[in-house]
Amino acid sequence: MAIYKRGDVYWYEFTFNGTRYRKSTNVGDQKNARQIEAAERVRLAKGEVGIREKAVAPTLAEFAPRFEGEVETACADKPATVTFYKEKLRRLLSDPILSGTRLDQIDEAAIGEYKQRRARSVSRYGKPLSPASINRELATLRKLLRLAQDWKQLDRAPRVRMLR
Repeated sequence: MAIYKRGDVYWYEFTFNGTRYRKSTNVGDQKNARQIEAAERVRLAKGEVGIREKAVAPTLAEFAPRFEGEVETACADKPATVTFYKEKLRRLLSDPILSGTRLDQIDEAAIGEYKQRRARSVSRYGKPLSPASINRELATLRKLLRLAQDWKQLDRAPRVRMLR
């Protein structure tokens, strides 16, 4: 453990797997500086054995522009498909509960609650939404979640069951 003081703050310096690590702790207390150095060593050791810190998953609303961009790129020769996905994505984002949920928190239960909310809503013509309309939104959500899994934003995409 190499803790040393430069000016008013402590720095640490050590070698891990042949790489030299040297950084300021930004604290003036030696005890706290030793704890910061120990935490950095633990972080490096966890990374060495494959334990990675889990990144915070984006919300559905935060991930939506990436999904939209991917659809525009992948379906550039099919403008009706791009329009379809944009419209269904807009409807998914209009649900405040689902759009504010982190992607890793969207599970089968959250999807079931979304289905129930959409089944109770009415179309612009005053009629209840058809199961086919809800299923198209669910298919878009499934595609979005699988894309998030492919891009390592999710560990696993939940199963999305369609309505009959």
